Amino acid sequence: MCGIAGYIDLKSLANETVIKQMTDAISHRGPDGSGHKLFDNVALGHRRLSIIDLASGAQPMSDISEKFWITFNGELYNYKEIKKQLIDLGCKFKTNSDTEVIIYAYEKWGEKCLQYFRGMFAFAIADLTKKTLFIARDHFGIKPLYYYSSNNIVAFGSELQQFKDLPEFDKSIDLNAIDQYLWLQYIPAPLTIFKSVKKLKAAHYITVDFNGKISEQQEYWDLDFSKKQVKTQKEWLEATDAVIKDSVKAHLVADVPFGAFLSGGIDSTLVVGYMSQMLDKKVETFSIGFEEEQYNELKYADVAAKKFNTNHHTEIVKPDALDILPKLVKHYGEPFGDSSAIPTYYVCQLARKHVTMVLSGDGGDECFAGYNSYTNYMKYLPINDRVGIKKLIYPLQEKLLPGRYPKKDTLETWIANMSYLQNDWRTKLWKPEHHKHISTLPEGFEALYSRTKRYSTVNKVQYIDMKTYMNFDILTKVDVASMMHSLEVRTPLIDKAVWEFAATIPEEFNINNKSGEWRGKLLLKELLQKNFPTEFIHRKKQGFGVPISKWFAHQGELDVLLQDRILSKNSLINSYFDQKAIRGLQDENHSGALWLILFLEEWLAQFNK
Repeated sequence: MCGIAGYIDLKSLANETVIKQMTDAISHRGPDGSGHKLFDNVALGHRRLSIIDLASGAQPMSDISEKFWITFNGELYNYKEIKKQLIDLGCKFKTNSDTEVIIYAYEKWGEKCLQYFRGMFAFAIADLTKKTLFIARDHFGIKPLYYYSSNNIVAFGSELQQFKDLPEFDKSIDLNAIDQYLWLQYIPAPLTIFKSVKKLKAAHYITVDFNGKISEQQEYWDLDFSKKQVKTQKEWLEATDAVIKDSVKAHLVADVPFGAFLSGGIDSTLVVGYMSQMLDKKVETFSIGFEEEQYNELKYADVAAKKFNTNHHTEIVKPDALDILPKLVKHYGEPFGDSSAIPTYYVCQLARKHVTMVLSGDGGDECFAGYNSYTNYMKYLPINDRVGIKKLIYPLQEKLLPGRYPKKDTLETWIANMSYLQNDWRTKLWKPEHHKHISTLPEGFEALYSRTKRYSTVNKVQYIDMKTYMNFDILTKVDVASMMHSLEVRTPLIDKAVWEFAATIPEEFNINNKSGEWRGKLLLKELLQKNFPTEFIHRKKQGFGVPISKWFAHQGELDVLLQDRILSKNSLINSYFDQKAIRGLQDENHSGALWLILFLEEWLAQFNK
């Protein structure tokens, strides 16, 4: 796990000072070493966090001919199998690293090499013969990749903050991106807060010639939920067990101490259970809790830790945890509104005191239909999907509660179901002169939804979540928070093999209402039933939330913070937002929106400096 950087100077030769500044800005991503390589007007840079092949994996790295050079962030879990194929094709290796495998895979197969990879990655390969950069990002966007272009320079890197010291960096803010942020709590790819910088989408690549010409983003992989298989419940259970067990095993390859996050939820408990079966020593596990009981799941994490006999480490997060806001803003580089970044920061800090790498349970909800939003959505299916008495009373419900029961299974219905600030609130919030920036649909959602016509209701929204929320929110949150502490986080439930398998499962095996109420993630819950009681498995789902609704309320512990930062006449957001609307958000205790605005206020403060 590392941080990468590079640039093409369109006016003169590359400068070592510039590439060094870009890599020094992300030294937290790679405290174990750094490297730079210059080729006329092109420079590559790297910061290393050593996980595999500690002795010989330094970068930038070349093939034996030195015609191909790579800077790589991530891990390939199947690199040994690919290496064997390449050896059979005549390639000769000088290291035991997965980095060198990528170089020769690209040399042999070009952009098709991406079809062979299983892992998390963002990398750039300089082809000195063709005079091009090949830049790619993994299937799910686990590792980040940003790129910037101007008349003078093209640059790429792992974090936005790497670009701010580039010569004549264009800092124009994209207000459309801010509206997307208010809507979704993140800025979706390819947008960023800056008009001049783009995110490379997950499962995409670009090529850049040494004259600075950038290709369109090209997609190399997609997931198809329409190809269902026929199996019995028992067969699906056995197959799910096997595929997750294989993924956990693949994700355990490391030459450093490692452990796991353990929230006490279904997904992390399942991952820790597999780890405890495979390892001949106790698993190191890490949990964060809160003093507020309704947000605290430590008791469930303790149950799982005792069951699997782990070395369990815990900490309590208190309101003063928000002291880290400036750090979060600096490293996320743009407005990022998921408040669970706070406990994620602290659990990563806790884990890094003991290990260099951890496994997490992220992705289980998207992959196996576990979110409350899915079950809630299924409660209000279109009228033609209703039967019996429900079909008879639906028109009356719609008349008495207009808008609550959607008549159609549409993208607009789903967006309304999961939005943070819908159009009416955003219209109140933006000052009139900025209303032109209010979006009608989130960036890219319509194009993605058009691919789901053959999918079942929940498969549609699982696909959308995989392509958007999981990538732009969950994975971004974990990547940045972990890298702030030089901690590698691996996600065995966000894995190509796991998702390609899960896409073949008929929806009703993951989510149904056979018990009398809609329940999700049924296969994963059944896998845990041999080890845990019903009250542990079927309790109400609780996300990795933060008690900001209590902290931000009138007279709450952080009310003064809100008054000073976003409800003051000196607030920087006054240039964009109406103070009366912000006060309305606090009156309604819309704590999530207040956090969005507070994060944006701090970002503007740092930006203005």
